[in-house]
Amino acid sequence: MSAVGALALGLAMVVSGCSGSESTESDSVSSSVSSIVNGVDVSGTTLRVGIFQDVTRVQTENTEFFDDTPYNIEWVRLNGAGPTVQALGGDAIDISWGLSDTAVPKAAAEAKEDWTAENARLKIVALLKPFDPENYPSGIIAANKDAGISSLEDLRGKSYTFNEGGNAHAAAVLALYKAGLTRDDVNVQLLQSDSIASAITTGAVQAGSSSTSALAAALDAGAVERVATAAEVGFPGYVSIVARSGALADAKIDAAIGDFVGRATKFHKWSAANPDDVADAFVKAQQLTDEQALLAAKTTASTVLPVGQDDPGTKVEVDLTDLLVKSGFLPRVVDVRSLVDDRYSAQIEAGNQ
Repeated sequence: MSAVGALALGLAMVVSGCSGSESTESDSVSSSVSSIVNGVDVSGTTLRVGIFQDVTRVQTENTEFFDDTPYNIEWVRLNGAGPTVQALGGDAIDISWGLSDTAVPKAAAEAKEDWTAENARLKIVALLKPFDPENYPSGIIAANKDAGISSLEDLRGKSYTFNEGGNAHAAAVLALYKAGLTRDDVNVQLLQSDSIASAITTGAVQAGSSSTSALAAALDAGAVERVATAAEVGFPGYVSIVARSGALADAKIDAAIGDFVGRATKFHKWSAANPDDVADAFVKAQQLTDEQALLAAKTTASTVLPVGQDDPGTKVEVDLTDLLVKSGFLPRVVDVRSLVDDRYSAQIEAGNQ
């Protein structure tokens, strides 16, 4: 994590899209809506939510799950895991919806002091599990059709891109690890997440790690080829909802987060069951064809999981972290169970009913 003192300049560069200064339906709390959430009056509270793609905001506007919240929502679009971790650590946002599940363990592994359950600056409060990873993987290792890459071993000597710090980075490292390669065996080209798909599609970079949804148009057109799925290289492809610890310690923001997590759980359950409706958002936000948009919708579908110490999702994270240390993505062992907070399990369980 960067020093907090450096955040002002960094955030000025990476924060874009929606902000609290824009007038939205979510920002205008109806007087008919009760402001009491779990016994806490959240009237006048603003929850700052970091998102990664404009399509997320379009999806929320196309549904009613986030209408009439008893608190204000300020949406902040951030480009990548690194800037999002900075924003959380620098008190620029309260939660991130869709942050790489590897981002918090990586921040902990790179911190000067060990993060414990008591002093961790960030907490994973929910996991988003891919809905149908076998048929519709959320992440892939992809190659330009003219790169001559048909297997992971073919990556040797090729240009190889990913966005440093998050799941694309982790999957990229695991792909090399599975093939018996190291970072020195490829020509690494680090790019921002928004640029990876176009770089592979145009051939500016021969291969890389990306979300499937970002490559939907290129896959449909045959401009890129799927070399391996995230699952095939040992990566489960989860993302997360992450809160800064300071937000969890604030009674009003804590209550707002709990309500938001419950709404997000219902939203994801509906989205997974209605990909055709979700596809409309991809058509609007990314100008995809109907077929391409449907692929994007299905590869981003997910189920929200609680993160109790013995919950299945937490166990997946523990095993993944061990593998990420062996592959070199994480510089040291991290106690993942100290980085999760299960206070919203009841809201998640109710939302999944």
